[in-house]
Amino acid sequence: MTAPAYAEIGITTNFSFLRGGSHPQDYVHRASELRLPAIGIADRNTLAGVVRAYSELGNPELACRPRLLIGTRLVFNDGTPDILAYPRDRDAYGRLCQLLTRGKRAAAKGECHLGLGDLMDFSDGQLLALALPHRFETTKAFRLLARLRESRAGGVWLAASLLHRGD
Repeated sequence: MTAPAYAEIGITTNFSFLRGGSHPQDYVHRASELRLPAIGIADRNTLAGVVRAYSELGNPELACRPRLLIGTRLVFNDGTPDILAYPRDRDAYGRLCQLLTRGKRAAAKGECHLGLGDLMDFSDGQLLALALPHRFETTKAFRLLARLRESRAGGVWLAASLLHRGD
């Protein structure tokens, strides 16, 4: 029996200032070494890390080339938990760019102010994964998932992460 295909999504690069990890190129190399079929870069309210990751896919030293899932981690200022957004197609990518532009125009340089209503305006064709915090209210989470399902999103999931806290 072979293991199912696995893709690491929600990867934050050094473009998520003070929150991210390595350079996007390093993630591409590590995914190649691990022979991952795909990785999903999702920096905080930006698509910046995707550009360098995509460029690195042309590196002839890569043992295998993982598929790059282009997305972002939407961080809201209205209390909505983070949502990973991956556009399904080129039109959805354009809408995601418009959403990020709206948030950046509404804020001071280097910031992005988004509310859930903004996402609803541009949700068509987005693949959305709700990334709940460690502690959350179940009823609020279910209401939010229901609202996301009612949007024009291409799909809605609940993201789960292992907490490596040492306990």
